[in-house]
Amino acid sequence: MNKKCPKCGGIKVQLSNERSKNGCLWFILFGWVYLAWVFIKWMIGLFILVLFDWWIAIIKMSMGKGYVWQSKKWFSGVKKIYFCHDCGNNFRE
Repeated sequence: MNKKCPKCGGIKVQLSNERSKNGCLWFILFGWVYLAWVFIKWMIGLFILVLFDWWIAIIKMSMGKGYVWQSKKWFSGVKKIYFCHDCGNNFRE
């Protein structure tokens, strides 16, 4: 599946991963809030995994079908960003 640039319609598009960069002062001031959010996010992800994903995967496997795990979205913190080589536009999915 090739992405097209929404600005110029070019097909020379490169996928990259975006990561946030924060300094020491940010971590001292807001680090505890961030760590609490990560803990809550992982707990929600584990609940989705145990209470929903396993059961649906077992049901789909008994029917002979595949299943896309929904808890994977909670555990991966990487955002996708695309770069167009034709016009230099950056865009997200």
